[in-house]
Amino acid sequence: MIFFSINEAVLVVAGVLLISGVVMGNLAFRSGLGVKRWTLIGLILGPVGYPLFNTHKRFAMKRAAGKRASTIRL
Repeated sequence: MIFFSINEAVLVVAGVLLISGVVMGNLAFRSGLGVKRWTLIGLILGPVGYPLFNTHKRFAMKRAAGKRASTIRL
């Protein structure tokens, strides 16, 4: 079993949060959503914010398309 010291554990958690913030900011940019908002959410929540991002993206797409509209995704 591998044990980490407290310093190593904090470094790993900070790294995961930082990477998550960068990835969610990039995804928000590619989706046309607020980059700063989703980067901050990625930095705070980490990977837990990804399902929230997908839900928000889906609702934004539905809102932009309007009612009774169909979309084709490639």
